[in-house]
Amino acid sequence: MVQRKSLYTVLIAGLLALCMLGAGCTSQPVEQGNATTTPTPVETTTAPAANATATPTATAYAYNETADNTTATVPAGSNITISLAENPTTGYEWNVTSSEGLQYVNDTHSAPQTELVGAPGVHVWEYIAAEKGNGEFSAIYARPWENVTGNETSFSMAFIIE
Repeated sequence: MVQRKSLYTVLIAGLLALCMLGAGCTSQPVEQGNATTTPTPVETTTAPAANATATPTATAYAYNETADNTTATVPAGSNITISLAENPTTGYEWNVTSSEGLQYVNDTHSAPQTELVGAPGVHVWEYIAAEKGNGEFSAIYARPWENVTGNETSFSMAFIIE
């Protein structure tokens, strides 16, 4: 009887220790010194309408999922930012392809602005409209280890670079 109580006590203590360790791993780290994070994809659309022609003085264009399957006209040398919601904690990530007209500069993932476990963050890609002509950005949102079925979420955008 005494051995049985000892066994239960050890099991309960072990379970409590595992729960405490697991609880410490649920919060998202806070990124310091990143003043350019975008809280939500909706707030990143600061560019003119996707089919509008850019003005010569405008040099920065930002797009999000609302620009899916659109064409934008931008001047050569323009900075292009594309922001899409992404949740790598669930294994999903964007597999991106871009054409030669767009020169890759950088991409970052911003953690969600919430303490909720499993909340999506925002993945931001930065490009320069390098040369006159056409450019294309396309992405598929999927888990890399799963087979492609054709039902994955996708995003694509065409650019006319003047």
